[in-house]
Amino acid sequence: MLRMLRVHDWDRAWRALPLCLLVVATVIAVADSSAPPYDRVVTVALAAVVAVWHWWMVLAHPEWPERALAPMAVYFTGLVALTWALSSRHPAYGLLVLACFPTAFATLPGRYAYLGVAVTAFVAVDGPSSLLNSRSPWLIASALTGAVLAAFIGWSIRALEAEVERRRAANRALESANQALENANQALESANLRLALLGEENAELQGRLLAAARQTGVTGERGRLAREIHDTVAQGLAGIVTQLEAAEEAANDAGAVRRRLAVARSLARESLTEVRRSLDDMRPGPLAESKLPEALSSLVSGWSAANELPATLTVTGTARLLHPEVEVAVYRAVQEALANVARHAGAGKTGVTLSYMEDVVVADIRDDGVGFTPLAPAGTGGGAGTSGGFGLTAMRQRVVRLAGNVEVESAPGQGTAISVTIPAIPAAAERETT
Repeated sequence: MLRMLRVHDWDRAWRALPLCLLVVATVIAVADSSAPPYDRVVTVALAAVVAVWHWWMVLAHPEWPERALAPMAVYFTGLVALTWALSSRHPAYGLLVLACFPTAFATLPGRYAYLGVAVTAFVAVDGPSSLLNSRSPWLIASALTGAVLAAFIGWSIRALEAEVERRRAANRALESANQALENANQALESANLRLALLGEENAELQGRLLAAARQTGVTGERGRLAREIHDTVAQGLAGIVTQLEAAEEAANDAGAVRRRLAVARSLARESLTEVRRSLDDMRPGPLAESKLPEALSSLVSGWSAANELPATLTVTGTARLLHPEVEVAVYRAVQEALANVARHAGAGKTGVTLSYMEDVVVADIRDDGVGFTPLAPAGTGGGAGTSGGFGLTAMRQRVVRLAGNVEVESAPGQGTAISVTIPAIPAAAERETT
């Protein structure tokens, strides 16, 4: 900024130089008593005209010099003419002639400044007429030498100004780069501060998430154990009670009693095995050793024999291995629905359909029992949709956890249909999540 002020100061100094030398020359001319008073008045008047002319064309309009050719050409022509007139009246105004050399470069744009220097050189040797009429070679040589010297000095000044301007532009670019670098450093510091704050917030959030995950894990494990106990112990005990009640009713038929007791014994052993597997968080026993359709076939046939009710299993689509949790959910849903049919439906026949579709697997359980009027998602009344309260709730929780859904359709006297739909997550997903 200081350098820019100095350059501007030099520009103002060059433009003010003619006025300063004009004042000095006028003082000398007025102080010269050899000149008549009238001549001195005329000289002062011409000097005043030059002062006003220079002030109006240069100082009052600083945007004109070195930019607008027309007004500056008129100005410099008038300045040279007035300077010639003054230098003809008194030799002191030779100072003003000398001032015209730098003024040509300070006011005329581009190459026109050299033309102004040449014209000033003619005035310096007392005008064109004096130069042309003179037979002295030294006068011509001095005029040419003065013009060349003035042109060289002017060229040097302009080259120096150009270099100053170039350096000024380079300094501005450097200052801009430094400012940009400083802004970038400030932005980086701000970003680092925000990252540090985010790191602290993330650490705190991670702690909260870990605590929530532990609580969710505890709650999920409790729900899992409740569902597994219901699906194993509760259903096994219910089946055993049913067989014992049937054996008691057939007390006079020794063969029937033995069959019922054998079924009750078998249910008790299966329930014990399922409890052990559930506590170890393993798949249901039938799924541990066979595929889902085979396990359901065994479940349906065993249920039919135990309850002496006809039941069928139909498999549609291409059977394939699914994620263990999906197969467990389907198996438990069918198991729960069949248990409800045995306890409440009074059905004559039951059908189970397992459908493998492109993106879902569907298990449909239908019976022709007494049916009921669904009042709530959990269902009440008899048939496949009844679970004694917790059964269907546990089924829904297990299925919904896998982004599936459970639908129950029933009406009094028209049987019950329950449909379980679960995304067909492939078995490969198990390896990806472990």
